[in-house]
Amino acid sequence: MNIRRHHRELNTLEKTAFIQAVLALKNDVDSVLHPGAQKRYDDFVEIHKNAMTGAAMFAPMPHGNSLFYPWHRILLRQFELALQVAVNDSSIALPYWDWDYSGTNNPFTSDFLGGDGDRSQGGRVTNGPFAFDTGRFSIRIWDEDNGDAGLRREFGEDATSWLPTASDISAGLAKTPYWPGPSSFERVSEGVLHNPVHRWISGNMADATSPNDPVFFLHHAFLDRLWEQWKQQHPTTAPYMPTNGVPGRDLDSTLVFNAPGEPSPWAQSWTVRQTLDTSDLGYTYE
Repeated sequence: MNIRRHHRELNTLEKTAFIQAVLALKNDVDSVLHPGAQKRYDDFVEIHKNAMTGAAMFAPMPHGNSLFYPWHRILLRQFELALQVAVNDSSIALPYWDWDYSGTNNPFTSDFLGGDGDRSQGGRVTNGPFAFDTGRFSIRIWDEDNGDAGLRREFGEDATSWLPTASDISAGLAKTPYWPGPSSFERVSEGVLHNPVHRWISGNMADATSPNDPVFFLHHAFLDRLWEQWKQQHPTTAPYMPTNGVPGRDLDSTLVFNAPGEPSPWAQSWTVRQTLDTSDLGYTYE
C-alpha cells in the first residue's frame, strides 16, 4: 500500500528518489502510445491533452463534469505506478501540495520542483532538476504542433488566478451533493480550487498539456485527497453522482483514456465505481 504525504514531510532522500523517478520516466522509459517518438512521461501529457483538445480528443471529457475526480484518480495512480517501474522501487508515492506557498510548504525550490520562470527567457524555469539546461527535461508535447522545449512558469501573472486558502478549502469541502448543480462539491472544487492554481502557475500549467509540469501531479494529488476528505466529512451523502441512468458518466461507466482507433495507454480498464476506494487501487493518504 503506497502512502501519499505532503511534500514537506518528505526527507531529502525521499525527495531525491521522487525526482529521479520522474527523470527516469522522462528519459529512460519508452512510450506506449508512440514508441521511439517520445517517452513514457510524455504519454501522460498526451492523454491529458486528448481529454481536452486536438485531433485525438476523446469523449466523454473528464473536465467540467462528474468524471473529473474518478478520471484523474486513475491517471495519477497509473503515473505513480509508472514511476515505480521506472526505478524498480515500489515505495515511490506521489507527494501532494496544499497550495500554501510559504516556508517549507513551498515546493518550488531548487532542490525539488525548481522555481518560477525567467521572463527574459519566455518564462523558462532556470533552476532545479527540471530546468531545460540540465538536459534531462525537454518538453515534447504541446497544445499546438510544436512549442518551447523548456518548462515554463509565470507565477501569479494571470489576474484571474489565485492560490486557494484554508478557508476556500473548508468552504469547498462543505458543499453537497457531489454533483450536479453550481453549488455541488465537484463544480465548486474544480472551479474555485483547481482551475485558479493552473492559471497561477501558468506557463505549461495553463495549457491542456499541463502535465508537462511535474507540479501537476502534486496539485491533483491534493485534490484527490480532498475528495477523500469530502467523503469522510459527508458519510451519508453519495460519494459520486450520477449513480445510474447516465451512460458514460454513472457509477458503472468505464472511464475513457483514448479515442476509438487510437492506442490505449494501458491494458486495464476501470469503472467509476472501482475508483471510489483508494485502498482498492493500492494507495492511501497519511
